[in-house]
Amino acid sequence: MPKRQSDKDILATAKARYQLAQDAESEIRREALIDLEFAAGKQWDTEDERARRAMTTGRRPCLTFNKLTGPLNMLANEARMNPPSIEVLPVDSSSDPETAKVLEGMIRHIQYVSKAPQVYETMLEQSTKGGFGHSKVTTRYCGNKTFDQELRIERIINPFAVFVDPFAKEADKSDAMWAMELEWVPREDYKAEFGETELVQASFFDGGSCPAPGWITDEAVLVARYWYIEVEAKTLVAIQWPDGKVTNEYADELPDELPAGLQYAMDKDGERIERDDEIRHVKMCRINGVEVLDKTDWQGQWIPIVTALGEEMWIEDKRYVFSLIRFARDPQRLYNFYRSSEAETVMLGTKAPWVGVKGAFKDPRWQTANTVPWAFLEYEPLDIAGNPVPMPQRNLAEPPIQALSIGAAQASDDIKATTNIYDASLGARSNETSGVAIRQRQSQGGLSNFHFIDNLNRAILQCGAILCDLIPKIYDTPREVRILGEDMQEEIVKVNQKWVDDREQEHCYDLTSGKYDVRLKIGPNYLTDKEKTEAMVTELARAYPQVMQIAGDLIFENLNFKGADKIAERLRKMLPPGMADDGKAKPVELLAQQNQQLSMQLDQAMTLAEKQQEQIRTASIEAESKERIEFAKIAQADREASLNAQVKILELNEKLTSAENVALLRAEMAQLQAQISEMASGRAAMDTAASLEEQPPEMPMQPGPQPGMPPEGPPMGGPPAMEQPTL
Repeated sequence: MPKRQSDKDILATAKARYQLAQDAESEIRREALIDLEFAAGKQWDTEDERARRAMTTGRRPCLTFNKLTGPLNMLANEARMNPPSIEVLPVDSSSDPETAKVLEGMIRHIQYVSKAPQVYETMLEQSTKGGFGHSKVTTRYCGNKTFDQELRIERIINPFAVFVDPFAKEADKSDAMWAMELEWVPREDYKAEFGETELVQASFFDGGSCPAPGWITDEAVLVARYWYIEVEAKTLVAIQWPDGKVTNEYADELPDELPAGLQYAMDKDGERIERDDEIRHVKMCRINGVEVLDKTDWQGQWIPIVTALGEEMWIEDKRYVFSLIRFARDPQRLYNFYRSSEAETVMLGTKAPWVGVKGAFKDPRWQTANTVPWAFLEYEPLDIAGNPVPMPQRNLAEPPIQALSIGAAQASDDIKATTNIYDASLGARSNETSGVAIRQRQSQGGLSNFHFIDNLNRAILQCGAILCDLIPKIYDTPREVRILGEDMQEEIVKVNQKWVDDREQEHCYDLTSGKYDVRLKIGPNYLTDKEKTEAMVTELARAYPQVMQIAGDLIFENLNFKGADKIAERLRKMLPPGMADDGKAKPVELLAQQNQQLSMQLDQAMTLAEKQQEQIRTASIEAESKERIEFAKIAQADREASLNAQVKILELNEKLTSAENVALLRAEMAQLQAQISEMASGRAAMDTAASLEEQPPEMPMQPGPQPGMPPEGPPMGGPPAMEQPTL
């Protein structure tokens, strides 16, 4: 352990470092104070303002036109629109990705309950207006009757109340070895909080000799939280186990003789593997310039004060810090002078005197001729000598307003050039027409001053590193903690203990084991990303409707209206097995759901098949009925035609009574028989084709009369056919 300092040594060191920081940062703090006054509107030199307001002949205008609020607000609002987020990453083999997610959710919860956006915005405003800003990480008890603590992020409203090691080289001052936070405590509050301390007992408040004039006054006491780091030197050695495993241990924590089976690991030269290591111990004590009031051992490895600098510059090992408006102060003063001169010139121009001989202004109305619009003014036509005189004339002169206006415009342009914020960035119209061009032009001011936002991001990253280092040490007992997801949905998880979830799987988020690191994610926040996602999925669903069948639940999850989550849940239940698994259901429940879905799908398929078979059967019956009706019509027509032909043959047979008609009858009979043969052959061909379609080809033709052919017996019950006569 490092050598423990006495209270006297701690107090002496703290006061010496306080004086060192004051001397090293005196110029930075003096210029920062002027910058803050400028941003607040106090832009005239004190002597000039006093001289202008104390003129015996009349008060001269002392106007202020603060043109610095636009650039300051634009940069601050740009940072508000793109807040960064802290991500936690596992580093070594002992760390767990799921535990990293829990750590990230805990940091997000700490930022939420601490109102961290307000803290970060205050730091940015302080760095842009004055050159530097600060915040801090603190601990507090979770509530009454508990020893559990939780972390918080707090604002430091007065940046001049913090002094950080001036020898720190890092941009975020994470390598500072000491820091000091000052607070003036009223006399009565000091007595109530600290009781009978040496300061109270010595009655320094009552006009006695004060041993610390800069710390103690008649009204209050300056109490400082003095943070410092003690470095402990240790020797780290490598120990080899019987199974070949090598671990690293500190030499002072090992016994004089290693247990059986263990030995020191050796390098290739046969030397023991070891090196010097340093352990950082952070201490905090409160002092009043006379004594140490209390002491505290901080559990982290960094001083929990976060610093955001403005524009930083090193010249010959001396640090210079500039605000956004540092080099705009002179153009702002010049602009105020020109505009005040314009007002003064106009004011004096309305009071141009009347010129005339002595004795011509006897009328008392001439005394108020510059302020009262008299209808007429009378003058004496004779002077004091009795000689005629001309009428009084006014001494009119054109005031140099144009020259003053040109000077004011030039000073305004100088303000824009020194702040890198031009009219287009502030919303003024330009010659750009497309939306992309307008946005790019407006973003030029943000890009030219992005180093202020980037310095703030460094401070936020250091704040995340401090939280990631403190969480395993503050939340070191089994407990339930609240975490927030990226969508700010809260969840209660158990840490530093084993627990079983709804799927009967065992988890253990051990915050005390493993090593984790942080990084910063810069870009649009979750709400902005959700708006973009909503527009994208809506356009995708409109262009490809089939996407709704496989990703409808995801689409509705990203839509922002009441009831969208319920629709997404219903669509998720309709997905095929395996696609809707969100990792929350039990394996048995998943199997039952899959079986139920398969049964439903099988029932639907069988019902659909039965409907299709019924439709096919109905269509077949309808087709057969239509074919039978058509064949019946054709057969009826054939029978009628055959009957008509036979009737005509009988009529011809009856007419065979004379020889002279024999030739004529024979010709008609031949013609009728030819027609009957053609009709019979055509109907036979049609019957054959129909039978081939309806009956299997191997079925033999049934004997008997075929459709369309004349029957063998007497037609329709008539007399038998007569034998044709031989001519």
